[in-house]
Amino acid sequence: MTLETLASPSIQGSLCAWSPAQAEQETMQAIACAPGPRGSWMPVETPIPLPGPDQVLIRVLSAGFGHWDILERDGHLPGAKLRTPGPWIGGAEGAGTVVEVGTGVQRLREGDRVCGLALPGAPRHGFHAQFALVDADRVWRIPARLPLPHAAALPVDGGLAMHAVAQVLGLGAGDTLVLLGASGGIGHMALQFARQRGARVLAVVSGADGIALAERLGADMAIDGRRHDLAAALRIFAPERPTAALLTASDAALARRVVDALQPGGRIAWPHGVTPPPARADIAATGFGAHAGATSVQAACRAIERGPFHLHVGARLPLSRIADAERALNAHHLGRVVLDIP
Repeated sequence: MTLETLASPSIQGSLCAWSPAQAEQETMQAIACAPGPRGSWMPVETPIPLPGPDQVLIRVLSAGFGHWDILERDGHLPGAKLRTPGPWIGGAEGAGTVVEVGTGVQRLREGDRVCGLALPGAPRHGFHAQFALVDADRVWRIPARLPLPHAAALPVDGGLAMHAVAQVLGLGAGDTLVLLGASGGIGHMALQFARQRGARVLAVVSGADGIALAERLGADMAIDGRRHDLAAALRIFAPERPTAALLTASDAALARRVVDALQPGGRIAWPHGVTPPPARADIAATGFGAHAGATSVQAACRAIERGPFHLHVGARLPLSRIADAERALNAHHLGRVVLDIP
């Protein structure tokens, strides 16, 4: 299928709700998700969407790229089942500048530097395009200390990290946290939010580069979970046993050791997509969703403003190389993968 075919009205009609008003609109470049048992990425040209009430049109400069984008493309996210068959523009998160707001939008104005969250559903005008159409309550001004390309990777993982640290685990001074996957997307942000709240953190990572990143971000102790003795590290880190654990990566053996190490009355949490840990009657165990609420993302923005904070981008590629970004995501990497939008 050629780019010219993909740009035809019949294909565009499945990318966005086609209307006579849009027929004369300017167009934008995008990467669409092609449906199928294992989908693919397709370059398309499609009309720039028009904001409706309580919506914001964003000129996208960067987009965060995560496993959820692949799951949506392949039809494995619930929201993906709501749209009609055919290509659609994905991209759950990104950053750029506001170019137009719909009626009823008071908090944002043209020219604001923002990041946003475009949840799966229909119609879909996500961040894998030059323009994204987002509900205003899912758009936040970018913290001044955060570079815009890095802010593109904040809404999903930053919101989840803050939700886990503040709401699910309720960390504060005196807590000792074991953080599995501390050099990943959620993990490296949760590490910093936990330290801001006064908790001590044992960062369990993969590789010497993961240890270096965790130490740079303020971990009280950092170990390679595949090479070092976790039980010995736990005895040094928290002789009276840790009070909490956050599992942001799946490793059954390490998860079992962490569960066994927690003190009675401890708390353990994990996000959607991570294998739940084994049960233990005297600890509180909580799984949480694939996307955090707007209040958690706003709380993350406030925490970043207070600083210090570093959102680590381990790979940064142009949108046209989204297939390479998928390969980078599935390989060993630190922090987040970001796509630049021309």
